[in-house]
This record gives sequence, C-alpha cells and structure tokens, in this order.
Amino acid sequence: MRRRTFLAGTAATAGAAAFPASAAGDRDAATLALVTAAADRQAAAILSKPDAGGGGWGARGVLRQMRRLTTPFVWPSSNAFHDDALLGPIETLLAKVEAAQHDDGTFSAGNRHSPPDTAFLIGDMAVAAAGLRADRRPESQAFAARLMAMMRKAGPALATGGIHTPNHRWELCAALARIDQVAPDPAYRARIDQWLAEGVDVDADGFHSERSAIYASEVSNPSLLALARLPGLVRLRDLVRRNLETTIALAEPFGGEVETVQARRQDQDQRRQTLHAYYLQFRELALLDGDRRFAGVARWIERNDNGRLADVLADFIDTPELARPLPAQAPPFLDLGRQFKTVGLVRQRRGPITASLYAGSDWYADGAPSAFYNTIGSGLATNPTLMRLWKGGLVVDAVRLIPDFFNMGHFRPSEIAMEPDGAVRLGGELAVPYYQPMPADRRRPGGAYALSPSIDGRFTSALDFSHRPATFHRLGVRILVRPEPDGYGLLFESTGEEMVDMTLELTLRDGGILEGARPLADGGFHLVEGQASYRLGDERLLIGPGNGEGVVKVSSGETYSWAGGRLQLPGQRLYVTGRTPLRYALRLAFA
Repeated sequence: MRRRTFLAGTAATAGAAAFPASAAGDRDAATLALVTAAADRQAAAILSKPDAGGGGWGARGVLRQMRRLTTPFVWPSSNAFHDDALLGPIETLLAKVEAAQHDDGTFSAGNRHSPPDTAFLIGDMAVAAAGLRADRRPESQAFAARLMAMMRKAGPALATGGIHTPNHRWELCAALARIDQVAPDPAYRARIDQWLAEGVDVDADGFHSERSAIYASEVSNPSLLALARLPGLVRLRDLVRRNLETTIALAEPFGGEVETVQARRQDQDQRRQTLHAYYLQFRELALLDGDRRFAGVARWIERNDNGRLADVLADFIDTPELARPLPAQAPPFLDLGRQFKTVGLVRQRRGPITASLYAGSDWYADGAPSAFYNTIGSGLATNPTLMRLWKGGLVVDAVRLIPDFFNMGHFRPSEIAMEPDGAVRLGGELAVPYYQPMPADRRRPGGAYALSPSIDGRFTSALDFSHRPATFHRLGVRILVRPEPDGYGLLFESTGEEMVDMTLELTLRDGGILEGARPLADGGFHLVEGQASYRLGDERLLIGPGNGEGVVKVSSGETYSWAGGRLQLPGQRLYVTGRTPLRYALRLAFA
C-alpha cells in the first residue's frame, strides 16, 4: 500500500480537550514519518515470527502485540494500511485476550484476579479501540466493539478493587477514566477521587515514593497526565512537570540513560532505563506549556530513536493533538550540581562528564539504622553503589566499598552533603553487637525466648534480642569526593575498629580494555600499585594509585549470602585493597 497523508478525521478522545485548538493540517510531519516507519517495521517483525498469534505471552503482552498490528492497519500513512494480512493475526491475538478475562472482568498475571494488572491492559484496549473506531472497515468496528466490551466488563471490579504498590493507584484511576468514556458511571469518578484524596506521592525533589524511573515514566506519569485531562484535575500536571524536570537532571546526555541507583524497585539494580519511555510526557507538556527545554528532550529522543518510538503512533492516533509541531527547542542538558535531599542523591554534570553520588539506602533513617536495617526486598532502596561516572560511552557503573566486618557486606553511607565548591561528603557507621545475658526480670526458666531479629539485621534467633544488653563494635567511614578538571578525587578514611580488611570495588561497563592491574582467578583485577587504564574508543580513564598487596575480600553480606545471593553488577571489576585505620586517596581522571 502506498503512503497517504494524515487524516483530519481521526477520532479525538477526551484528552484532546486539554490542548489548544489547531488546524487539521497542523501536524509534525517529520515526527509522524519517523514513528510511522518504526511502527511498520515493528508490525512486519511480528508477522514474520511463527508465534505472531500470541505464543507464550501473558494477556498483557498479547494485547500489546495486537495493538502493534491494529495501529498500522488503521493508519492511512502506513504501508500496511488496510492490509488484509493483518486481520488473521489480530483476530487470533484478540481472542486470546478475551479468553484470559475472568468472569468478574479482571485478568491474572501471577497476581490472581488482579485489578492493577487489569488496569494495565485497559490502557492498551482504549488506545487500540480509539483507532479502530475511527476506521471505516467493518472488521475494525467489530474489533473495537469487542475491546470496549472487555472494558465495560472490567469496570465494576476496578471501581471496587485494591492495589499492592503506590503506582497501582494512578494506573487504576486512569483505567477507570478510560472506561468511563465507554460506559459512563458516576461510581468511576467517585473512585478516582477517593484514591486521589490520599494525596499523590511526588515529593519536593520530584521523586515518586517508589523513586523508580520505570514506575514513574511508564506508569505513574502517563496515568497522572490522563487524569489531568478530567474536569478539576489539571493540577496533577504540575506534579508530572516536577518529575520531568528532575528526570532531566538524572539523565546522562550521551546515551540518555536515567539514573536509577536511588530506586526502591527492580531498577535499583541499575538496569539501563533511557529517556525514551518519557517521550510522550515531555512532548505533551512541551506543547501545553510552550516549554522549549522539554521540546529539546523530545527532539533528542527522536534523534536517538533506533526504533524505540514505534508504539507512539497509536497514541498519536488516540490523541491527535500530541502530533502538533513542538515549540522551538532549547538545549536540555545543562551543567548542574544538585543535591536531592529526599533520596540522598547528588548529581553533577560538567561538560561531557556526569557523576552520581549516593547515600539514600532505606537501611537508614535520619542518619541512623532504620527498622529496615540490613533488610532487602522489593520496595526498599538498598543499592550500595557510592558513585557512578560517565564520559561518553565510558562508564564507571559503580564504586563500592566492602569491609570484612562481621559479614555485614557492603558499606552504605547514611549521610551526604554537597559543599559550595562542589565537593561531596559521604559518611556512616557499621555497628555490630555482642549480646549479654538476659536481665533477671526477663529470664525464662524453660529458655523459650521470642524469635527476633538481631539489631544489626544479620540474622534471627530465639533470644529476644530487643530486651538484651549489648556491646558494640563500630566501623566508621568518611568519603570526600572532590571534582577535578579531568575527573574526580576520592579520599577514604576510617574511624573505630582497626585491622579490618577493606576492598574497594570499581565496576567498569563492558566494552573497553583494562590495563595495568593484576588478573584474578574470578575474572576481576587487583590494582596493587601505579595506575590502571581503561580505554573505550577515544576515551581513556586513569584509575589509581594502587594501595599495596592487601587481600581482595568480596562478600555481599549475610543478608544475601545465606541464600547464595551475590550483589555484583555485570562488567569488568577492578579492586583496590586496604586495612583500617585507612586513609586512601583515589583519582579517576579522564585522559
């Protein structure tokens, strides 16, 4: 099929009311061409696979594949516009989704009869149905009717169902708003208002309570923007704007990577989240506010697309005003030095060099061990990375410190402060108890004491620890990180316990060549003396000096090791060793 021009007849949803009126032909032609080509390639890739009918995906994945086929089918500028070859796979995928819906209207995805997981599907159903409803083909009308039937069926369960995590509330509300467009019911807006009455969890620094780039960009922000289009809820847009301003500060300009070290969810493992997931959010607010810097982020994402904007075409069909031309762009990635106190994070950007310094583990609250001390789990920020560093494609993914101290594992600072000259101070203390005999008034002749966690969180025993006297061994660490013209200088100092072996672990992102360090049996390298060099393309990082022979001791701590866990990142690991009392100066210098 030949390409055709954008049709002004595309159905506008309630979302279009949020945008100023514009002429039907007022469209961003270059952007539409970009996302159309990407959507066509994506659809062709789906059709080329034997499992184009849904394979082993869950209902959410199957529905997204269906949306990826219906989008070019209804889009006049697509090579696949009204291509009958898409009808069979669309039918197969849709039937699989219908079969997965329970009688109560919900879907399961590990979580049984799950309102939140159902809400995730509603968004795709609504977007796909909007494009199909606007298309004249009878097959499109029939597909749309079936999608809307599933939406209506899900409505009552979502209007009464519960959630597990903070972001679920806003996804659930956005789904109810979508269903209300198909099957209006005052109960849906009442439920939305009930959830919103709790208050939206965006803090003064622009972080959602989960502190997660994944759950902010892909769930909470789009949901809040959808809700902001409802009467009386435009204020929600300000919260998304605050988060997006913070996201620019968290982004690394070379590859668009968004910092996740502070997250409380899965992405605290430092998986590479990029700005691409934020594209529609930056675009929408750039259009609504005339924000040139947000427009600059949207244009950066387009220039660095690599096919990742294929799904955007469906949103343009659903809300055509999103495809209006952007305002003139301004450079988005300016130099900065900013401390985010609510999450214990400092971000610095100096020309081509970007750094993160982090001391926001939930093991601590107000500088002292919290109720979650030495505890791990989804929903807790426990990443032990102290520092990250970027220059182009050369990345130090983590600087971490591992004392050989009562199998406590990595040192996690509890304090961080940025000084006026840009220097950053991090500090904290590990305190480990030895327990004394139970006081006379708490003794139990049969020895039946309460099962309780130790104060340091390493283990649990039937010793009623909370009522026993204890004496402590303490190890304090202070780190001064000072910006230098070609990189950073780091000074490590210890206080308290002596004769403790310390291992500094630097994880270098794969792809480069490491020289000047001694290979170890486990694949790592030990920098004993002089400088190590890590080269990637035209970039080179000098690391050093070494700090003597020492002993490389790497342990993730009792919290992980009892179950065979290991807290390491992929990449080339370089170790520097020392022993307390420690005073060691490390330089990271780009040459």
